[in-house]
Amino acid sequence: MSISNSLSPEYVGKIVTKRGVRAPARRGRPCLITELERRGLLLDAAERVFVELGYTEASMDDIARRAGMSKKTLYQLYDTKEALFVAVIAARRAELAQTLSADDISDSLPAEFVLRHFLLGFARFLLAPRQAALYRLMIAEVHRTPELARAMHQDCPGKLCHFLQNWIARQKALGILDVSDPEMAAGMLFSMVIAEPQMRAFMCEGNEADLSFIEGRVESAVKLFLDGARPRVSVSTQKKPSSGKKKTGDEERG
Repeated sequence: MSISNSLSPEYVGKIVTKRGVRAPARRGRPCLITELERRGLLLDAAERVFVELGYTEASMDDIARRAGMSKKTLYQLYDTKEALFVAVIAARRAELAQTLSADDISDSLPAEFVLRHFLLGFARFLLAPRQAALYRLMIAEVHRTPELARAMHQDCPGKLCHFLQNWIARQKALGILDVSDPEMAAGMLFSMVIAEPQMRAFMCEGNEADLSFIEGRVESAVKLFLDGARPRVSVSTQKKPSSGKKKTGDEERG
């Protein structure tokens, strides 16, 4: 009789696991996960399959297999591929909303801090390979689900531009910034940071935008914007310098 046969199965399982070999699966009912966890696993798997194969070529079989679930379970959660695709995009929109919130931003904070904080956060989100891949997918499927593409645009770049527009308008009212059109200014500031690197990401050109690149771009855009948006003292209101020439008595009487 071998030593392993004289030990309990649980003990043998622990020994095998410690040696780096996977222990046999436990008998009995599998561990249960919540519906929320199951949906999360499914959405992650669906996103990968959609990005890899495209919406048209991706099948519910592919997604169920990638998620390690049965098709029956998949259809209990999402009855169509379109509904699942909508849920994937909605999950990314919700993630963006959780990433950045304007609720705790006070108008008394320095302009440089506010702009750097939000532009850096949004740039890191929008320029990430995962988000770029989803945008490429949305562009390819815009004819099929135009309303979904619009919703994604409104929640991602649209949300940042809306925040910037309102913040710039408040700063203008306080006399801190001098801009004629807050909406236009917000769009131009956003484009300075995002437009060019995002287009390169869409076209799969160059390497992934790393943090140092994004920080440098944000820093340059914020400085350029604030240098042009801060009020300037009018030349006509400035005190004219004295010529240094002393007037004669005749000049003073004249």
